[in-house]
Amino acid sequence: MKKIISAVLALSLVPTLCACGGQSSKQAGSAASKTETSAVQTTESPEAASAAAADTSLPPDTEPAVTESDGDEELDFYVQAYHFSGVVEISKGDEPVFWRAANAESTYPKPEITIDSLLCVGSVSKQFCATAILQLQEQGKLSTGDPLGKFFPECPYGDRVTLHQMLSMRSGIAEFYDTEYEDGCFNEMPVGELSGVVTNDGTVEGNRDTLQKWLFAQPLGFEPGSAFAYTNSNYFLLARITELVSGEKYEDYVRAHILRPLGMDSTGFIDEMLDDPRLAKSPHNPKTVYVGVTMGLGDMISCAADMDKWLRSFAEHTVLTEDSLAEMTANYCTEADGGASYGYGVEPDAAGGLRHTGFFTSYFACSYTVPATGYRFFAVTNDQTDMAGSMTEMCGALIAVSAEA
Repeated sequence: MKKIISAVLALSLVPTLCACGGQSSKQAGSAASKTETSAVQTTESPEAASAAAADTSLPPDTEPAVTESDGDEELDFYVQAYHFSGVVEISKGDEPVFWRAANAESTYPKPEITIDSLLCVGSVSKQFCATAILQLQEQGKLSTGDPLGKFFPECPYGDRVTLHQMLSMRSGIAEFYDTEYEDGCFNEMPVGELSGVVTNDGTVEGNRDTLQKWLFAQPLGFEPGSAFAYTNSNYFLLARITELVSGEKYEDYVRAHILRPLGMDSTGFIDEMLDDPRLAKSPHNPKTVYVGVTMGLGDMISCAADMDKWLRSFAEHTVLTEDSLAEMTANYCTEADGGASYGYGVEPDAAGGLRHTGFFTSYFACSYTVPATGYRFFAVTNDQTDMAGSMTEMCGALIAVSAEA
């Protein structure tokens, strides 16, 4: 089992999606890359990838300060080896078995990160949006087979795209973010006509209305259902549908039907919590446009204890029925998708695990759980300056070591 997990994590934890999951400006040269960002890609052989995940060598440079720790030396080794600034929590069954809070003193502004610090979780937020849609399906208010046009009759392609295709990233709907690396973080900026119109000086509702109209005016990138393309726009529109069907603001719905039932009392949303004193700030100067437009796709702020409650719910069916979880966690990708694996806001793997990563400026989060064994892993940093570097390597190593501990 440990070898399987090691190989799977080495293959899957290398994200090609930036921040909330948008495409890099470096990828924008081809027509396909303008609408498609693969969630899982690798050029290494499985054997080489497995060896990389199990590598215990220390990279160079200075070590971070470990501000809180449960004292496990083996896990401390990896936290310090990769100069980690953030929080890690690993749990099995009822209790955490390892946890770490660390900050790199040379880059992190005070106060220090603690195990209770709040951090942005980026695209891990998509799991909550998918859960909201599935709850509404359980209530008989919609079906994942419904066409987009049922909710937005004004959408020109509304009769061609289903909610299922949007949830599983197979809709062909255009991406609205382009990602630029500047000043140590990944800045997601609206593309084309949205640039300079959707801004952080705009209002939440004004930005959302402008973005929605723009999305409906764009052509589909491919015939819905025929390909996989990781696109933030899918989950923005799914969050809008949650509001239409439930009659509640998206944030209020998620709070009432997911966060509160799970006791996730410290978790909230970027548009409401970026000034919260408990938030571990980015040590950089991000320029990402977020006001209103991260809803459903990368809008959540949380802490380790709350995220552990969330991951535990996959095993306990706390907020979704067994049938809904089965629909959410199936892999809807095909061999033609180049090795990608995607359900509804989760990436199922060969070890029975469910994972997702997420960028937001210099924040990078990784969640992973194996519901059948009760294993849960969550890590998040406020200082990830490369998309496929130290954080992904550290997570792969920690999981490979701890899953069988």
